[in-house]
Amino acid sequence: MADTLLIRLAPDLQGLRDWLLVDLQGQVKTPVQSGAPTSAVVSGARRVVVLVPGAEVSLYEARVPGRNRQRVLRAIPFALEEQLADDVEMLHFALGDSLGTDRYPVAVVERQRMDAWLAQLREAGISAHQWVPDTLALPRTDGWSLLPEADAVLVRSGDYSGFACDTETLPVLVSMMAAREQLPETARVYGSVVVDLEGVDVELDDSQLQPLDVLARGWFAGPVIDLLQGAYSRREEWGRLLRPWKATAALLIAALLLAGTSTGLNYYHLTRQKTQLETDIQALYKKTFPKARRIVNPRAQMEQQLKQLQRHTGGSTDFLGMFAETANAVRTAKGITVKGASYRDGRLDLDLQADNLQLLDTLKQALVSGGGMHAEIQSATTDDSKKINSRIRIKVKDS
Repeated sequence: MADTLLIRLAPDLQGLRDWLLVDLQGQVKTPVQSGAPTSAVVSGARRVVVLVPGAEVSLYEARVPGRNRQRVLRAIPFALEEQLADDVEMLHFALGDSLGTDRYPVAVVERQRMDAWLAQLREAGISAHQWVPDTLALPRTDGWSLLPEADAVLVRSGDYSGFACDTETLPVLVSMMAAREQLPETARVYGSVVVDLEGVDVELDDSQLQPLDVLARGWFAGPVIDLLQGAYSRREEWGRLLRPWKATAALLIAALLLAGTSTGLNYYHLTRQKTQLETDIQALYKKTFPKARRIVNPRAQMEQQLKQLQRHTGGSTDFLGMFAETANAVRTAKGITVKGASYRDGRLDLDLQADNLQLLDTLKQALVSGGGMHAEIQSATTDDSKKINSRIRIKVKDS
């Protein structure tokens, strides 16, 4: 599902008020549902946006020099300190987009209230991508936008300005603004409630949309201020969640590095052993065929030489047959290196180096398994590297 889940919180920490889904084009996909969405709806949404009560968020404009948002955000509390009744250490500040000439819109809310909203959402299994004051989710017009609901009214008076109040307080505020000539020329009221704004040209939008439908339109069109900044940003939230796992992660990384180092060392040693084995094979080939000048693949070349000898002798020589069977058995053996070979009086003596005695016994069994040869381990000694140096004697059985 590629929809955005839009959730509205109720005032005074009364829980999740209602929700709906909005598609990528800003079109509402579901009717407004009361209460909290199900876990299936939450997990299926592409993004989760929470509208927090605008009555609990104050909107300001501050002038701070500089373009670095992090530095500006740190300076904002001191720029607004004289306008705030509470200690700035108890408040959370969020920036909107720059208005130019070092001017920034700012949303201010108590940290205690931010923590309470966060706890409500976590209890419902919700991790949001964005928190927006519902006053800034009203559709933007040339004048004011008003949304009367129950005993309260939401008012958006500009791109980043607005307020919320109860219906009895609104006339008082309007009179004060009229005295200061701060009222707009026009206003749009969503719903069928008639609002007196002392001479302001009021347009009623009675399209029978539910309040959250209206807010979904305004949120999609923007602009908005996301409250998830600073200590409440998603990055900081992930940091808090992952902090208890840092020690475990460090141990895991150390284990992976150790395993990688061990694998690298093993590969290095095996490569050296392979190189030594190839050198030993070449030496044996040169010893067996001293006239050879070019060595590319000693095993294949030795087999070719044996075949040529067999053709010359008609394949009846005991030595050639014995040598061919012995070469095949040694070639398939793992962990055994041929250090030397000699043939005399019908006996083939091999000087071998093996990783352990069991490998020698396995090679002996392979040599005699065909029934035509007899093999005997003449000696076996262990050197400083724990390798077994051995001599094995091979003969053709008497017919």
